Amino acid sequence: MAAGEQGVSLTGAQPLAGDGSDRQFFRLPGSPTKVLLWHPYAPGREVNENDSYFHIGRHLREKGAPVPEIYHYCREEGWMLLEDLGDVSLDGVLKTQTADTQIRFWYRQALEILVQMQIRGLEGFDTAWCFDTPVVDGPFLKERECLYFVLAFLQGYLGLKMAAIELEADFDRLIQGAVATHGLYFLHRDFQSRNLMVKNGRLRLVDFQGARLGPLAYDLAALLIDPYVGLAPQRQEEFLDYYLQELKKRMAVDEAAFRQQYYYLALSRNLQILGAYGFLTKVKKKAYFARYIPAAVASLKGRLAEKPGEFPELEKVAAGL
Repeated sequence: MAAGEQGVSLTGAQPLAGDGSDRQFFRLPGSPTKVLLWHPYAPGREVNENDSYFHIGRHLREKGAPVPEIYHYCREEGWMLLEDLGDVSLDGVLKTQTADTQIRFWYRQALEILVQMQIRGLEGFDTAWCFDTPVVDGPFLKERECLYFVLAFLQGYLGLKMAAIELEADFDRLIQGAVATHGLYFLHRDFQSRNLMVKNGRLRLVDFQGARLGPLAYDLAALLIDPYVGLAPQRQEEFLDYYLQELKKRMAVDEAAFRQQYYYLALSRNLQILGAYGFLTKVKKKAYFARYIPAAVASLKGRLAEKPGEFPELEKVAAGL
């Protein structure tokens, strides 16, 4: 890594804990400190993951979203110099601040950020910036969420001899409800507590490189069913109400249709979470993700119980977990 050629010294750099990806982060000394993101073999072809981070990050900052400033991007060597947002995530804060007033303060702030980002982020968003797919649609949900659950969690993590075809009817029913047409908006796709950092009492957003277009309710579900925090169902409902209040300030909303689609998207996201934890634990050997699997399983069972009989095969699988 020849970052020094661009005037960036790695002397005294402090490695930072990463996430589920293969990217590496280093805190560089100075006043203020900066963070070096290094990912020399980023996935993607003409547009790689680093490109997406750079272009989408610049776009979101221009639209007022609280993302880190990007000071420099060296595409050839796969590194970026970023604003340092610190080490404290929303997940970390909520482990120490358990009062109702504090929980509401942080979640309302997160939801206000989300609504603004979803609507303003759509303005001028170019899907050519996406290194992966440009939109969350039916085929995406089938492959990346439903089949991922079967392959990475049921088969890969649990070792069950179950074929995806056994759940196909349930998956088709889920996807039909999840992609009900209410328009496409800016979608972060991993809007959860560990991607919201706390700096100077305000939330800041990271890990937006996988953004694309998609339904409004997906990011909301990602935040509210997040197993890292494990919000109780009544709290999830409270914050869903607050989100809808904020959304209605900006656009007309068919609340009944929104809530119906939210259910299916939350169920789909729940499957994705279990697939991801299974993959990260078993394949990536990041064993600490396994501790969140029980909460995600409980969430799945609770969600299926809301519509008993609609997903009979999935219910049978969940009952045996």
